[in-house]
Amino acid sequence: MKILHTSDLHLGISLLNMPLIGYQKAFCKFFGSAAENADAVIISGDIFDTSVASAEAVRCWSSLVSELCLEKKLPVIVCAGNHDGAARLSSCGDLLKASGLYISGSFEDTFSPVIIGNTAIYAMPYFNPAGAAALLGCKPSPADVMEAAVKKILSEADKNRVNILAAHCFAAGGTASESDISAKASEAIGGADRIPLSAFDGFDYVALGHLHKAQTLVSPSGTVIRYSGTPLPYSFSEAEQDKTFTIFDTDNKNISELPVPAGYRLREIEDSYENIIEAAGHDENRLDLMKITVTDRYGGDGIYMRLKELYPNLLRFCGKSFSGSGNSAAAYEAAELDIVSLAKRYTEENRGTAPDSDELEWLAEAFEAVERSE
Repeated sequence: MKILHTSDLHLGISLLNMPLIGYQKAFCKFFGSAAENADAVIISGDIFDTSVASAEAVRCWSSLVSELCLEKKLPVIVCAGNHDGAARLSSCGDLLKASGLYISGSFEDTFSPVIIGNTAIYAMPYFNPAGAAALLGCKPSPADVMEAAVKKILSEADKNRVNILAAHCFAAGGTASESDISAKASEAIGGADRIPLSAFDGFDYVALGHLHKAQTLVSPSGTVIRYSGTPLPYSFSEAEQDKTFTIFDTDNKNISELPVPAGYRLREIEDSYENIIEAAGHDENRLDLMKITVTDRYGGDGIYMRLKELYPNLLRFCGKSFSGSGNSAAAYEAAELDIVSLAKRYTEENRGTAPDSDELEWLAEAFEAVERSE
């Protein structure tokens, strides 16, 4: 059996204030055709970019799962991510299951596998460590919760089946991208929520979501832990990444990748102002989504507007530093920094010192609370 694994669709997301829903609609159409050769689909969290998704994003999701489940008769297994409103996403669960859509929205759902042929799929949503620990009787840390949950699952699992865990979490050794705001915040405070790879031992395949770069990790005992990554690039740091679906073959345990066309291209230019202007005259790709850094001039409005005329999809513009100001770029850049970098810059420029670890931890907790709409 072949399983198509993906995650972090982030339907409704914007790239530096530019909505990407049009490209996401095209991607969903591709998704439907790409799944024709699969026997099941796993989506490991972050279906939406916000817990209260826009009407367009909801319609996009509805159209996708209707095609997969109703037209192609494929079982689709989903675990809610930290960006999803888990209760909303998993509402009408019994009705959805009847159509072949299995959504794990609460931690208790983890222990009820979806059985497809010789395969059992356990879907673990992004969880609150304190609540999950109370259920399992373990310490309230992500690592301890995962270890206890895996122990419980495998003690009850049929070892004659291929056992798969789908989860939305931060595994130790994973590499975060610029658009991984929650993961970047975790890195800034020391990665306390990272889960050791050994916690996943015992599964035949671990299908993860949360990190936006496709990557394969292997536990000390050889368990394959795979981040499928986002199917589309959501930051300039992902411009050179190959965006793919992951295909897992339950018969031979092999992993392969299926390329996903983005429909748009991200590009960065860093050069002197005159060189950029000259090159633009014969640039055949001026409609790319652009980040431009001018190395020899300050970031005044006149320069920005001229570049915007030449590159209509200029999304981020950085100019030369003001001498002795301590600023690393023009105001255009500051608006596009991730929240941790912005907090660091703000305190350094206004207080004279960087935020300490406690302050960064408070910031991360507050930001995650907002993401969960608590």
